[in-house]
Amino acid sequence: MSKLKINDLKKYLKLLDRQQLEKEIISIVKTHSEIQDYYFAKLNPDNEDLLEKYKKIVEKEFNPRSREILRYPVIKKAIKDFSKLTTNQEQVIDIMLFTVDCGIDFTNTFGDIDQKFYHSIARIYDQAVAIIVKHEKDDYIEWCHKLMVSSQDIGWGFGFDMSDIYNEAFGHLEEDRSIT
Repeated sequence: MSKLKINDLKKYLKLLDRQQLEKEIISIVKTHSEIQDYYFAKLNPDNEDLLEKYKKIVEKEFNPRSREILRYPVIKKAIKDFSKLTTNQEQVIDIMLFTVDCGIDFTNTFGDIDQKFYHSIARIYDQAVAIIVKHEKDDYIEWCHKLMVSSQDIGWGFGFDMSDIYNEAFGHLEEDRSIT
């Protein structure tokens, strides 16, 4: 199947009057849940409902009662899709740190997983920390510290990776704490 060209779409949309365009958009919104989420986020940028919806997708992947757990692509897609929907950086950080928290809790509850798992979780942590630093969202540093500390006894070098990420971003804060 050929890919739709934006110029072709623009030509089609120019042929529609306002009422036809509204009908077209409403039809698309009713048909595609991703588009519903997109407009919901546009109209309600600080609403927690959408964040909770995507957190449930992540949480389900860490549920041992579910037949399919730890599907990395599902976890990554939930974070990526949510990140595309919102401009609220706090909520993006929240879903990422929530995912890391779920990963650490899962390991501490059910035992050692594998290197791929820890690499994925550390990478999400690293991305969240980068957003925190970039947007100066210092309210999340304590949560990052808690996650780093709770990962220390986990294998495959995961605890070291988490410490390295935390110390690189926030190590200067720990030095300031020890001085006072």
